[in-house]
Amino acid sequence: MLLGCCSCAGFEAHAPQGELQVQLTTDADGVQGPRRPIIGSDPLDITFTPRSFAGSGRSMPITPRQKYLREQLQLPTLAQYPVPPNCDGIDDPDEVRKKLLDLYQEFALDLHTGMYLTQLTSTRDYSDIHCQLMEDMTVLKLDQGNGRIVEFPLTSVSKAYRIVKMEDKWYSAGAVRSCFGAEHIVVVEFMRRKLAFVFSDLQVSQKFLLCMELLIRRAQQAQAQQAVRPHLMSTIRNQAPDRPERKPLLNKI
Repeated sequence: MLLGCCSCAGFEAHAPQGELQVQLTTDADGVQGPRRPIIGSDPLDITFTPRSFAGSGRSMPITPRQKYLREQLQLPTLAQYPVPPNCDGIDDPDEVRKKLLDLYQEFALDLHTGMYLTQLTSTRDYSDIHCQLMEDMTVLKLDQGNGRIVEFPLTSVSKAYRIVKMEDKWYSAGAVRSCFGAEHIVVVEFMRRKLAFVFSDLQVSQKFLLCMELLIRRAQQAQAQQAVRPHLMSTIRNQAPDRPERKPLLNKI
């Protein structure tokens, strides 16, 4: 029945034994139907989908591994925590911090899964690049589609900020309000290179910058703790009091 439902084309009698060439087509009777444009995103595509970073919960189920990563990811230690854009009018500090944590965890999990973003290159060209966080959430991996994958440690970030491009002119983030046609660019500076991500929506760029700053601070604090731990253990060993020398017990005669 299976062979009866399939049609084979291009099969020649002189082909090697065991080799079968099958040409599949979706056109009935060889007549090609009209092509219709795709209106909407592919629901199975988990990378090339619009990212709102709204912190309203993931639409797709997460795996046990992703759930574990999310639970392990906590906010870095800060003297004062920023207020996320979706917390307008909320005065309860605990509620604000809970929303910030949810937004931060969801963003990190999306970036760990991988997403496509628009990059502004040094030649002022726009290109779609695939970005992904490594397993330890401290290294950003970029794939530009040219066969090269570059890793950027978040511990090497010197600063991150947002600028606005409008009518081929550049403005600081607070100098201009969101308006039609403005491009919001988040710049992440490393020691020898800058990464510029382009967004058309103000809130999306704000949330991206906020979460990236939290990831950067977390990575830098983790690196500082790893550097202090061996020195601390060495200091403890050096300051430990000398134990009294044990003398062997003599049997009484």
